[in-house]
Amino acid sequence: MLYIEETIYTEQMLTDHPVCRLSWLTDPARTVVAVCVKDAASWIAFCLYMKRINGTVVPLHPDLPEAGARRLAEQAGCDYLVYHDFQQPIRLTAAKPRPGGLIQFSSGTTGDAKVIHRTWASIEQELTAYDQCFPLPRTTGTIVACPTSHSYGLICGILATLHRGATPVILENLSPRHVLQVCQTHPDAILYAGPGLVYLLSQFKQRLFAVMISGMTLPAVWFEAIQNVTDHLLQQYGCSEVGCIALHPAPKTAQAIGYPLPHLQIETGTSDQPAELRVKTEETWVGTKDLMSRSENGELFFLSRLDEMINVSGLSVYPADVEDVLLRHVDVEEVVVFKRSDRLQGERVCVQLVSTATEETLRHYCREQLAPHQYPTDWTFVPAIEKLPNGKVSRIRLGVTS
Repeated sequence: MLYIEETIYTEQMLTDHPVCRLSWLTDPARTVVAVCVKDAASWIAFCLYMKRINGTVVPLHPDLPEAGARRLAEQAGCDYLVYHDFQQPIRLTAAKPRPGGLIQFSSGTTGDAKVIHRTWASIEQELTAYDQCFPLPRTTGTIVACPTSHSYGLICGILATLHRGATPVILENLSPRHVLQVCQTHPDAILYAGPGLVYLLSQFKQRLFAVMISGMTLPAVWFEAIQNVTDHLLQQYGCSEVGCIALHPAPKTAQAIGYPLPHLQIETGTSDQPAELRVKTEETWVGTKDLMSRSENGELFFLSRLDEMINVSGLSVYPADVEDVLLRHVDVEEVVVFKRSDRLQGERVCVQLVSTATEETLRHYCREQLAPHQYPTDWTFVPAIEKLPNGKVSRIRLGVTS
């Protein structure tokens, strides 16, 4: 059973949904279908149907224009694209048959997405491990206030909730006041939402029962604001190739991303010698390109993306450390730190920010808060920081184009 906004859908209603008996889908277990629809009920019913019969489905964000949806569907090797209408699919070039599962696209910060195929069996293994580590009661429902075309909303928000026998509430209206109202209506549910939305909700000072954060390491000021209004703050970490990798029942800092799920093997560094986090699934090791450390009790700490760390004369600068300091200044609204090549130091620290303060004021502030090798050298003041379609900032692109 699940809710979409205030409408309840039983298991039988989803099983009997018209999308589970489409005339054009004659061999669903051998057909790859991309779905780009705004009707959440149709999408969820179809996804659950394809999971049951071991078909292959490609969820696409419902706001994609048709040309963009078609390009991604072709890139994923789909037989059909359902664009807003399940009854009139777009026929594409026949694809090579694939084992049933979920096809998604990586959402890194370079802007170059790659096709990721995960079998339903691997997802079921993830759900079982996720369920074992979920620290709240099994009956805890979920409020999904994020795209269900993404694995965070779909796998962790919906499928994991159904897996443990609880009820997900899927929101289509993501206005902050509406989300808060739904949280009041379901006071014992955990909220799954994007970091920006959760931070915005924290500004209303309304008490929240439980919140799961994921998708990026939060600025310290955001993390603290959310922590101050939440009874149970949880954090999870993952990547497209593997799914959820770690879950934290009570992080003390934004960098504390959790403890590895039990079905995975991992390799990473220590606090003295950080290293890339590598994860083994079945017989394959996957490099995450994330620089991490692991404490003696197994807790993972995120430091930086490997390609975003700044090497200033042999000293490591993590962009988040500088960003956290600048965001604590009362006149700084938004900031991103990135690197450029430097003839003398190897690399230098650069910053782009939205602020009413002067460069001189902020330079003085940084000298009081940071080590000399962390001081930003290049300062660019902008009306807004440009983001990729996935909502993230590309520090690499900024270093090339700024």
